[in-house]
Amino acid sequence: MPRPQNYNNQDEEYTTVAAKKLWTEEEVQILQKWYPQEGIHVEKRLPDRNRSMITQKARSLNLSAPVDNWSSTEIDILKKWYPTEGSKVTARLPGKTKNAVHAQAQRLRLTNKNRWSEAEEEIIRALYPTEGSSVADRLDGRSRESVRIHAQKIGVRRKSI
Repeated sequence: MPRPQNYNNQDEEYTTVAAKKLWTEEEVQILQKWYPQEGIHVEKRLPDRNRSMITQKARSLNLSAPVDNWSSTEIDILKKWYPTEGSKVTARLPGKTKNAVHAQAQRLRLTNKNRWSEAEEEIIRALYPTEGSSVADRLDGRSRESVRIHAQKIGVRRKSI
């Protein structure tokens, strides 16, 4: 088989012009066989591929990941507790990840009415003006970006230095 122009002779791999490793036939076969059953968890079988590469290739092959089926009991639990607990409801739903809970809540148009506790807001009001978004380090499970957005929403600003 002739080598394409973008063949990288140093490491004996075919790469694209953007220096991305081309998919081997074996990798494609693994993806075709296992992605419909395992979804993104097929990454365990493809150690040289990240999630983005896997989902992009799966889309190009028209492969679908399995749908996470929810029982009526699980949906009832989600409807009852998500509005007050948010993603912490995962403790009541064994086997469901925070991402799965969030996605299902979005499909059901559920919102978490108590997303930020009074204690969290007090910390933001007290410390955000001097510490900025690094206050997130003091708040369990909060990102710097979510703290920044929430501070803005409740009218708290960072003081200029």
